[in-house]
Amino acid sequence: MIIKEIKIKNFRSYYGDKNVFNFSDGLTLILGENGDGKTTFFEALQWLFNTTIDKGSLEHISEMRKSKLEVGEHDEVSVFMSFEHDGLKSVEKSFMFERTGENSFKVGPLSFRGCETNGAEREQVSGKRLIDRCYDAFIQRFSMFKGESELNVFNDKTALKQLVDKFSDIRKFDELVEYTQVFAEKSNAAYLKEMRSDDKVSKEAKTIESQILNVNQLITELRKDIREKEESIEVYSTKLEELEANQETSERYKEIENRRKTQVEKLNSFRARISAVDYNHSLLDKLWILCAYPKILNEFKQKCSALSKEKRKQERDFVKMQAEEIGKLKAVREIQGTLVNGAPELPWYLPNQETMEEMINDHICKVCGRPAEEGSDAYKFMVAKLQEYKRHVELKLKAETEAKNIEEQELFKNDFIEELHNMSISLSGSNQSLVSGLAQEILDRQELVHRFRLELKKVEEKLQDIQDEKARLLIQAGNVSEAVLEKDFNDIKGLFNQKERANVRLAELNSELEIHESIKKNLQEKLDALDPQSSQVKVMRDVHRTLDEIAKAFGNAKEDNLRRFLAEMENKANEYLETLSASDFHGQIRLVQTANESTEIKLFSSNRTEIKKPSSSQETVMYMSILFAISDFTQERRSEDYPLIFDAATSSFGDVKEDDFYNVINTIKKQCIIVTKDFITKGEVHLKDIEKLNCPVYRIKKAVGYDQSNLATIRTTVDKIKE
Repeated sequence: MIIKEIKIKNFRSYYGDKNVFNFSDGLTLILGENGDGKTTFFEALQWLFNTTIDKGSLEHISEMRKSKLEVGEHDEVSVFMSFEHDGLKSVEKSFMFERTGENSFKVGPLSFRGCETNGAEREQVSGKRLIDRCYDAFIQRFSMFKGESELNVFNDKTALKQLVDKFSDIRKFDELVEYTQVFAEKSNAAYLKEMRSDDKVSKEAKTIESQILNVNQLITELRKDIREKEESIEVYSTKLEELEANQETSERYKEIENRRKTQVEKLNSFRARISAVDYNHSLLDKLWILCAYPKILNEFKQKCSALSKEKRKQERDFVKMQAEEIGKLKAVREIQGTLVNGAPELPWYLPNQETMEEMINDHICKVCGRPAEEGSDAYKFMVAKLQEYKRHVELKLKAETEAKNIEEQELFKNDFIEELHNMSISLSGSNQSLVSGLAQEILDRQELVHRFRLELKKVEEKLQDIQDEKARLLIQAGNVSEAVLEKDFNDIKGLFNQKERANVRLAELNSELEIHESIKKNLQEKLDALDPQSSQVKVMRDVHRTLDEIAKAFGNAKEDNLRRFLAEMENKANEYLETLSASDFHGQIRLVQTANESTEIKLFSSNRTEIKKPSSSQETVMYMSILFAISDFTQERRSEDYPLIFDAATSSFGDVKEDDFYNVINTIKKQCIIVTKDFITKGEVHLKDIEKLNCPVYRIKKAVGYDQSNLATIRTTVDKIKE
């Protein structure tokens, strides 16, 4: 696939539809400073090539275009590419967007259109399928790189296997090796079965077979232990390389880290002081809400006093009414106890109920001693007296209940008015003075917080400077992780001892493996040397031997092909390495297989000394050489080419290295698109340097007149400054 043209419309800083790039079959440069749109160009291509996205996103829309739309108006975001791939083809990804309100937008469905030549006609096809067919995700992985840190494709442990599967015939051997091993195992099982049934050698064959099974089990365990020990040694080696490579930076790193921790402590202290002033809680807890309402406070106090006074008046009237009701009850009782002539009756309780009932039952008045036969006037008098007694008891209970009910009545069942009145009292005096001073207290707090914020900003700036210094140190140390630098570099000796012990144990395990494999070989020869009685056993033995040899042959062929594949890739990569570093030391690339069947890219001197800490520019050229070699494999093995697209991949180069590199890249017959800030100093392009290159050069930059604080004013302009 050779890219011919890219058009970007309303994709982030690429406002409008005049952002057009035309590419040569070789090198094309896109120059821009930080913030000019270099990374946006790269990400626009990534968005176009990503066939897994199924909807548009607001984050991709140009802020300038959004700001110019009226409510109800719409436009589109699109990235278009025309390319050569078995004929001229094109693909365009786009989506519509509409302004629906002052700050709201609606995104339409994603469109992915493709077009290709079919004979003399152009026909519409699926853009997704066209990209997947011509520039699939696997190829993109080995052709698009954002920054120098992504250039080492073998950081991914699966990369080698994927390359082998794509670009060599080794994958074909996987099934063959598996099949032949299965056939060998089955033929061996059949052979042993026949041997066990042969009367002449069955007993001895069973003994040898049992011994072989035991040895096989030991060999399996030994191989597992060897693999684990090799992986451990690899881990120790990696750690040692990191420690050795960065031990010289450890003291500087620790000094920076101590300064960083000091600033972080100050930062946390100021943040804690600022957060301690909780305005929301203080509104109520500290009564700050009252500071702006002195009139309301006075009115509140007046109303509370009036309510309290009114309540006391109503309670006094209510108590008076209760006394009057109880007095009425007493008066009624007194009236009920008065005779017609005004003389008071005897107490109603004399004689009592028990005495009256006893006299009635005995038919005699025990007060005067006269008999009182049933039906006589005396008898009737006593019965009437008993009824009167009972009536008085009922009236008394009723009167007591009514009096109690009156006494228990309450006019106000809650103390809300008292609480409000007490609150108004509590807000008077010293508290009222406190409320009057709240405004000044709040102002003082605000000024204090303002001072804290100013100090916090200074600390944040210092902390950012330290972080930048730390980042530069990490870059100089080879982009190693902070965790590595934070370790105690004095434990290198301990790691050396661990690695040495692991190496000794590995040697012992390999020696044991050789011994047991020799024992197995001898046992197998002893088994094969038996002279069975049955001719069928002899036939099965010959078949097994043949299939076993075939299985070994295919296994060896697979390993040989893998070695040849890596050697061929090494040779191609070293050719590019020599070309790209013609005037500089470059060494030799080696692709080293590790214990976990992955591959590492290493650089060696011609005297076989490993260059454990190559410079950043050496690493970049080394990784690019591998990428060019992989690209050649694609062209040779799949009869297709694809572009190499780099975003700021040469930032570590010096001026001389930079010139040499671009001069060489310019002569390589391979499409290469490099987005970079090289050739620009203080906003000016080095015209003399780019005139030496025989390639198109584009200059992208922010349009004049943008507001640094307003994203909607930023627009990337595209100018072709060299054909």
